[in-house]
Amino acid sequence: MLGKLLKHEFRATGRTMLPLYGAVVALAVLANFSIRMLTGNVGPLLTIFFGLIVAAFVICIIAAAVMTLVLMIKRYYTNYLKDEGYLMHTLPVSVHELVWSKMLVSVVWFAATFVVIGLVMLLTALIQTGTSLAQFFAGFPSWAEIRAVLASEGIRMGDLWLIALELLLAAIVSGLYTCLHFYAAMSLGHMFAKDKILLSIVFFVGISFVLSFATTGYGAGRLVSMEHISATLDTAQQTLRFIRAIIAEAMLLELLESAVLYLATVLSLKKGLNLA
Repeated sequence: MLGKLLKHEFRATGRTMLPLYGAVVALAVLANFSIRMLTGNVGPLLTIFFGLIVAAFVICIIAAAVMTLVLMIKRYYTNYLKDEGYLMHTLPVSVHELVWSKMLVSVVWFAATFVVIGLVMLLTALIQTGTSLAQFFAGFPSWAEIRAVLASEGIRMGDLWLIALELLLAAIVSGLYTCLHFYAAMSLGHMFAKDKILLSIVFFVGISFVLSFATTGYGAGRLVSMEHISATLDTAQQTLRFIRAIIAEAMLLELLESAVLYLATVLSLKKGLNLA
């Protein structure tokens, strides 16, 4: 049943996100043309016109990032905490499947938005500097050169792949954590009969404060030991392992916090949700 929920959610959110990505790409094309025109000798009216196109492109990029977050919040709120919740909570699916369907789809859109904006900005920079993709990649060292440098430092390619994998996992965990932060606050706020939106905001601020306090306290304690360890690092391989350890530790801490938020979300939906 989770697969059906995911399919439905992708269809519903895709109606918003895909046209938005199309608008970003279309405005990127127009903005690149406008920038080229602005560097030439054009009249004041055309200068204003092309300037507005460039401004619209920048606004559209910001809107794409913001809309991804807003859509994640709106879908959860509308489907589970408003009138639609009467139907959604009677489906033959568990609360866990309901929550995971929203989280997984949101994380995919987070990643897609990051990729689209990154590619558009990269291509814009290349076009404006007159650099082709071939010239761009030609500026990077070859795999043989990279391996030679790494080997001289005692680092294997596998170590780099591992750190890349850890960074990817950390990004996924961060996306899940972001979703759960909002879900938990909204679910807790909607356990009450009145002022649900206000209480959701209060819970969000309260959760943020508690988690920030816990993270800061833990980080301060670890900073002393990390400074001691970093002072003893003699080789690039040891430094790389130290960096991997920091990433893994930060990810595990965020996983623990996500587990607490997930538990709060599920229990609120199961035991105390007030749709009246």
